[in-house]
Amino acid sequence: HSHQSSNLAEVNQTKHQKSMGPDPSFRRGALSLSLSGLNLDLSEVSPLSPEESRDRDGRRVITLNLGNIHLKGQQSIQGKEIWETEVDGAGTALPYAANRQGGSDTDKHPTWIATANDQRSKLQDLPGANGPHMLSTYSNHRAAYNDVFTQEGGFVFRAGWQTQAIADMADHTSSTVSEDSGIVNPSDQQFGNTTYNGNAQNQKLTLITTLTGMAGGDNPADPYNQAAAAALTFSTSVTSNNGVQKINDVPQMTTSQVFTQAQNGTPATPHTVAEVRAFIDGKPIGGRGADGKTWTMCLTEDERSFVRDLQAKMAEHKERLATQRPVDLAVGELSATLSCYVSLLVDEPVPGTLQLLDGRVELDSFDLDFDDGVWDAELGVELAGKMRKALTEARFIKSLLHDRIADALERDILNALRSNVFRADT
Repeated sequence: HSHQSSNLAEVNQTKHQKSMGPDPSFRRGALSLSLSGLNLDLSEVSPLSPEESRDRDGRRVITLNLGNIHLKGQQSIQGKEIWETEVDGAGTALPYAANRQGGSDTDKHPTWIATANDQRSKLQDLPGANGPHMLSTYSNHRAAYNDVFTQEGGFVFRAGWQTQAIADMADHTSSTVSEDSGIVNPSDQQFGNTTYNGNAQNQKLTLITTLTGMAGGDNPADPYNQAAAAALTFSTSVTSNNGVQKINDVPQMTTSQVFTQAQNGTPATPHTVAEVRAFIDGKPIGGRGADGKTWTMCLTEDERSFVRDLQAKMAEHKERLATQRPVDLAVGELSATLSCYVSLLVDEPVPGTLQLLDGRVELDSFDLDFDDGVWDAELGVELAGKMRKALTEARFIKSLLHDRIADALERDILNALRSNVFRADT
């Protein structure tokens, strides 16, 4: 979590003279909190008491609670020089001078989040496989998408995302889908200097460009490359099911029409990492539609110029970051006690045996315990106090950590069960 300080190093310059170099002071600095070595210990998990029920299709559902899971790791308060910034990105998302608590728009952001959660539930409950498939695909790459919003490599994406045009689109989308009235993507309304579809097209290109840039190479196993390929595949699904080749040309749709298409549409054949990297480099690739037809996908000249500008900004930003080296100022431990709810949808292909069909893991909220006993001595009382205050406002960090842990638990638990057939009495 970044926190502004007029002169970070002056607080304790003598103590950190050696580690920070011959002249550690600078005009503006930042404190950041680094978490490392996080491990989940399930050795003391509370006794399991599974319960069984049936879903609306009569299939067996097994639920259980896992408690007393221990999270342990290391936390380090780091200091480094930063470029000029006036926004507390991971805390209040406001200019520092605003001095407001928790969220850049307390009237609308909670509503947007509630609407998004409601739409997620509707997709999950959508008849057929498409809704759950879309959600599971996103979940598989959520860590990479989170990094775009939180890591320094995602700078160019955030620069385009944190604009009034995107905020207006979010507000329009939230109100339209929650009331199920009006057009989701109106062609006669401007959001910034382009339409809803135009912004969607630009954000798709920006996201893919950012992810492939963060990957730094064409490794097909790189999670950023895989997330970029998934984003391009989702875009191809949208265009192919609408019979167009560009997001710009997707027809106006109501919320009901969107869900009908999500239910009845055909997912596009997944793009490979090689394809997405060729596409973002301006080379033609084969697009594959829901009807099995293929066509050539390629960036237009304007899109190539747009992508090249993003890539140049990423390279410039990377060079600027290379001159900045974080310094450990205070190191300690962190811990938490977790519990989660596990729901398993199972089949019984052979009497007496169960096979996992689907499942989910819901992690309860939890409190993080930071060992901050050395902060006052290492940072100085004033700066340590600012750090504690910043952490109380940084609910976004806790939310991201919560989602990362939930993803890890769900992935590990469900993958272990998917690969095995187990006895009904276990």
